[in-house]
Amino acid sequence: MYAVPDLTGRTAVVTGANSGTGKEAARRLAGAGAQVVLAVRTPAKGERART
Repeated sequence: MYAVPDLTGRTAVVTGANSGTGKEAARRLAGAGAQVVLAVRTPAKGERART
């Protein structure tokens, strides 16, 4: 698996972040220290993805 470098202090915008590849990308970016903005079409699904 690709190692994500330290992203502390960086901001990432992830589209399609409520499921699938976008959700996993958002999770890994956040795990690397980035502030992540979740761009979703369905706010309720976005809220569930946030946790």
